[in-house]
Amino acid sequence: MVSRFVKLTALCITILFGVQMVACSTVPSQATPLQDTATIDFSTLLVSLTFDDGVADNYLVRTDLAANKLRATWYIISGFVGTPGYLTESQLHDLATDGHEIGSHTVDHVNLIETRGAALSYEICQSRVDLMQMGFEINTFAYPYGHFDEAARQLVIDCGYNGARTVIDGPELIPPVDPFALHSMPYIVKDTRLAKMQRYITEAAEGGGGWVIFIFHHVCSGCDQYSIEPAVFSEFADWLGEQQQMGLVVKTVGEVIGGTIQPPVQP
Repeated sequence: MVSRFVKLTALCITILFGVQMVACSTVPSQATPLQDTATIDFSTLLVSLTFDDGVADNYLVRTDLAANKLRATWYIISGFVGTPGYLTESQLHDLATDGHEIGSHTVDHVNLIETRGAALSYEICQSRVDLMQMGFEINTFAYPYGHFDEAARQLVIDCGYNGARTVIDGPELIPPVDPFALHSMPYIVKDTRLAKMQRYITEAAEGGGGWVIFIFHHVCSGCDQYSIEPAVFSEFADWLGEQQQMGLVVKTVGEVIGGTIQPPVQP
């Protein structure tokens, strides 16, 4: 015969387990915004979406961006255009037709701190020449890995760009302290949650504003450490679209930097 103590113990365990299950079932979805953004003043804030390298899976977000009237900046490795796994010239023209900015990310995606002389000039100038020969107006540049020194920065200026993006210390000020060393938010990686991306924006707005620059690489299901799930990006794009109705401004990097498009400069 089972003792009363054992029965009571079993009942307590059952009740405790049930409470835990109810608690787990009521945890809010990661897609739930952290707060009601209707109370946030977005008037001192800018947001830019940037995609590095020009990998082929980035083309998937074209629909999400268009549906939410969002324009992004695509930093392209000119020597990789049309090679396996990368966007084709035709796809880049589709993006440009949609109003997106095409920017430069060197010819071969090299570390510019480790590159010197003619090779450095080639990577920075020739990439812009290549992309302009494809028919794109190239206004801004992104340093591979965010690595640059004064020699690389000066060549970005000499090669005709009006601005360049790094990968650290965001958000950036408006106007930026140095348009050739634009600060951005940390890389979006596979475990970056929707709520975190939302917080980058809401916390910047509540902290006095600034320019929140996002960096994306792959858009795919767990294919790479530097990736975002397509469904998560879609939710983020929808959320940004909603915030635009409340005054959030999303622009390409080139739109924020401005300036006249300068002629190509041979390395």
